[in-house]
Amino acid sequence: TSTGKYLFFKHIRKAGGTTLRSYFNDVFLYHGKPRGMKEYGRSRRRPSEPDAVYFVEQEFSTMDYKCPIIDPRWNNSLRIITLRHPIERHISEFFFSGPGHQFPIKRDQLYVNQTYTKELSEFLEENVPAWMERDGGKEGMVGKFNMLFGRFYVDNFQLRALAGCSSRECLEEKNFTDENILKYIQNFHPSVKSYATPVPKCTNFIQVQRTTNLLEMCSKMQKDDCSNGCDGPCFYPSVAWGEMKTKDIERAFEALKAYDVVLLMETFDEEDQSAWLSDVMGVPRDANFALHKKHASNSVVQKSNKREKTHFYRDMFSKLAPNALMKLEAENEFEIKFFERALEVNKKKTELWKGVKN
Repeated sequence: TSTGKYLFFKHIRKAGGTTLRSYFNDVFLYHGKPRGMKEYGRSRRRPSEPDAVYFVEQEFSTMDYKCPIIDPRWNNSLRIITLRHPIERHISEFFFSGPGHQFPIKRDQLYVNQTYTKELSEFLEENVPAWMERDGGKEGMVGKFNMLFGRFYVDNFQLRALAGCSSRECLEEKNFTDENILKYIQNFHPSVKSYATPVPKCTNFIQVQRTTNLLEMCSKMQKDDCSNGCDGPCFYPSVAWGEMKTKDIERAFEALKAYDVVLLMETFDEEDQSAWLSDVMGVPRDANFALHKKHASNSVVQKSNKREKTHFYRDMFSKLAPNALMKLEAENEFEIKFFERALEVNKKKTELWKGVKN
């Protein structure tokens, strides 16, 4: 018997996650269940409560693709994820936290000032491949769990985020047979560890005055009672290291279908997507914090039309850095294939909501 429920948000970096975090804060406030500083303080003194709804945001660790089947917390959760076209997301990361932040994009000069365009073209063709190859990517992931993803390049990022392995069979298939790693995973696995009672202080709280920040960074590994990360669905160790294969697309696809809401950053401003999320969250569709009214947070470039919202970076790179674009597309081939299937999931779940609504 559960003594609390979860709002579980799978935060994919540079895919609208900070915007959604701000939205969720507004939702909690609307329902009279704030997740601010006072609640954070109380959580460190109080046990879980039957009518509580805990917010957990998973950003820095991969998700075991079998989590929806084996983790009992999954069925006590409302599960939401937002995705973005892989190339757009990777390049956004490059400009946000990679070398690209040294060369901010000046929209008014992008294609009219040839000196600026030439400089930017040379910068991208040199620095994007170097960013992709430097330490911290694929090889740097091995042995890490709660800090798998950070402010560096990781190929097939969204695919790895959902195609984690925790079973011995899956790990052996990926040639990860280190007994210490296997033992570590087993110690926290839902098959041997009970997760029936939430630990409130190991869930996420949001700064009310600045909703881009989390007060309790349990999603990063801490040296306290939350040493395994947040208490919430899928917060147990799984592996997404090594080479990605076609089978990983199937695994991630199965995990994705188990979510209640699958959003795409490219369509945040579409009214049906906003209304769908409002209905699921139990708030008015015309609320002043409705998703289609939210301005993108942490956006390097504000997009002005539909084409820019879906293809801004790919269009820019096809003109200024075609070699870097080809390298990104080749190295993230499986993630792109996964995203194409994710579009189908978003469409089907939206149609299902419309059918229920009608």
